[in-house]
Amino acid sequence: MQHRLTSLFHPKGIAVVGASDRHGSFGRKVFSQLWADHAAPTIVPVNPSHKMVGGQKAYESLTEAQQEHRLDTAVVILSPDKLAGIVREAGKTAIRQVIFVSEIDAPNHAVRQKLERAAALARKADIQLLAMPAGGLRGVFAVPQKAACTYIGQSSDIADCMTHYAQERGIEFSRFITLHPQDYPVSTGQIIDFVAAEDTTTSLLVHVSVLDNVRELVSALAYAARYKPVIVLTTLPDAAQEALFTQALERVHVLSVHTLTQFSTAAKLVHTGITSRGNRLHIISNSPQISALSCRVLDNTPLVLGGRSAGCLRQLGKLLPYKPERHNPLDVPIDTSPSVFQSLVESSLHDEESDAVLVIYAGQHSNDCLQTAQLISQLQAKSGKPLLLTWLGSADTDSVRDQFNRQKNLHFKQPEHAVQALAQLDIYRNRQQNRYALQPFHDYRYAVAAAEELQKSLRPMIPVAVLSAGKSHITHLLNTLRLHNLTAEAQKQPALLHLQSERDPVFGQLIHLYNESGRQTLLPPLLPTEAQRALQALGLDAGIWLDCLLDTAETVCRLPEVHSLTLALTVSGKGIACTEAKLHLQDTPYPPAPNVFAPPPALPTEQFTLANGQIVRLRPVRPEDASLLQTLYQGMDDHSRYLRFMIASPELPPSLIARLSHPDYQREFALLLHDDQHRPLAHAHYSTDANGQSGEFGIGITPSLQGQGVGGFLMQQLLQHAQKQGLQQMRAEILAENHPMQRLALKLGFTLSKHPEDPQLLEARLDLNNHS
Repeated sequence: MQHRLTSLFHPKGIAVVGASDRHGSFGRKVFSQLWADHAAPTIVPVNPSHKMVGGQKAYESLTEAQQEHRLDTAVVILSPDKLAGIVREAGKTAIRQVIFVSEIDAPNHAVRQKLERAAALARKADIQLLAMPAGGLRGVFAVPQKAACTYIGQSSDIADCMTHYAQERGIEFSRFITLHPQDYPVSTGQIIDFVAAEDTTTSLLVHVSVLDNVRELVSALAYAARYKPVIVLTTLPDAAQEALFTQALERVHVLSVHTLTQFSTAAKLVHTGITSRGNRLHIISNSPQISALSCRVLDNTPLVLGGRSAGCLRQLGKLLPYKPERHNPLDVPIDTSPSVFQSLVESSLHDEESDAVLVIYAGQHSNDCLQTAQLISQLQAKSGKPLLLTWLGSADTDSVRDQFNRQKNLHFKQPEHAVQALAQLDIYRNRQQNRYALQPFHDYRYAVAAAEELQKSLRPMIPVAVLSAGKSHITHLLNTLRLHNLTAEAQKQPALLHLQSERDPVFGQLIHLYNESGRQTLLPPLLPTEAQRALQALGLDAGIWLDCLLDTAETVCRLPEVHSLTLALTVSGKGIACTEAKLHLQDTPYPPAPNVFAPPPALPTEQFTLANGQIVRLRPVRPEDASLLQTLYQGMDDHSRYLRFMIASPELPPSLIARLSHPDYQREFALLLHDDQHRPLAHAHYSTDANGQSGEFGIGITPSLQGQGVGGFLMQQLLQHAQKQGLQQMRAEILAENHPMQRLALKLGFTLSKHPEDPQLLEARLDLNNHS
């Protein structure tokens, strides 16, 4: 199935509204560019003031142009006040994509209002509307010619800097897209989803200055980062937004940078495809002073100077005419021959005590700089370790740089930049390793029940405006949260922690924790490890506070009626106690901003009785269920595990367990069946394909429950949720020997066919539009 943005990136016909023949006009520039780039099979000008543009007939309106040509996209080069009218007219034709071309990065309030009006009309007409500068059109319409990094940015200035940086260093991009985001139907996240799924995209560089849909954006970045390197530069106008967005990226293990130098360096790193092996660095230099300066930079990075193995030391003894004072940094004479320099570098690359090698070459007194560069630059292709090269002063010639560019070497103008680049690689490596870290288990059953109980009592109070809850409701709230109520005592104990829940217009619900030691803000749903770190940062014992914090936050976040809540908490002989509470309720006419991370969806019924009389619970999977999923699949026999995952292994790898236990409910759905003792019995999930229109499912059932209808029951739950989520198709790849799953699929209405690429597999597909 096609992605919903396929027609945007591959249009059949483009109407250029505002195209002009006037010399030097913006309309002429854009129309000429589209025509020269062959952006679509058909490109026609629309301008009532011109009869001809570029030698072609110009049409008075989109409607007239549509009558003679097959058009699906409009590129609008008019003032913002005319955009709404163009969108309204496009809605009456077959045009489904509208691109507003503007060179204004940050429109003023009056212009934003006009653009918002056009966006609202586009949503009603089901038109894909977005805005970008003229330079961004080529990145959208041009067909990628080779696999490379894709750039997606939100600033023309930063895009210009990145373009020139890349040209100087021979860095190529698969696509180079600049957007002017706002609350348009086509968000930055949707663009990322589309380009990340392209085979020609090997990595992503993303610049974010506007959060046009933070949930879609974070979800798209997280999904792309599962399969490809993703680096994000943030330049948000508000420091609080910057901190929250950075926290969200850290949670989904996406590397963020905060300077243009770091972003440019990231472009170089992904261009070479070199990855980090560790944090131990060898430095080889013919300038002791410069190598000493480079070592100073290491103190502010996770990097360390590595030792040298006995074999490497013996090799150095053969190559050098003297015994050096130190072996790392290894300072060699200025007149060291190119071949000896090459051998020294090669020795470090082969040394098991090093993870990367930095070469510093100062050429003030050397005529061998080019030959040395040629010999050393060839070593990168023979080694998987990062080789960082800095040719300084008169050694840094055009010929040397050309040599490094041809070999795709990591070369830098200053050794400090090389060290910082290696530090970035190491941070990225750690983020990828942390991706597989598993969350400890936490039982949220009481929090779920508490939320249901509170909703019954709070719902009747809801006004249109914000209302402060009375004492009786505060008392009921604290009792339900299992907090000892000290609010009525005359001599109140000092609070050790303040917990505040509030709704942010961009990030949705936020949980603030603060005391005399500082302030921490967390994005729900809370993760136990993040909550534990926050408590430790505030000087609190996680063993005392963690369960209370997780349950309280979970309960409050399940109550959309709570506009804000502030609790002053302390520790009493009965546990966690509340000395002061403020609760404000509100039922707004418009839905609040969604949370950054989609919460686990609420199920209509949680407890079920199986055919064998066993009482079980069904609920969405949470990150804290990693150990339960491990137990479930370890309890299967090898054959059952092979039928489910098509891997022959006694246990699932941590990377797979981490993936299964961290569903992104923006694009996935996962269920866990367990008994009252939390013994896992079954697991079912689906994840949407890159097109966003279909999902792939999988089911795992403990051997004792197989053949009792559990698989069919779970599949019905998956299919119902997929239909609510708007998916059009459900599919799976089933082993030809997995006859029970084939029978279940056929019973549910799936069609089975041979897999086009693997004779051992069958494809199962179900049209959700016709499924009831």
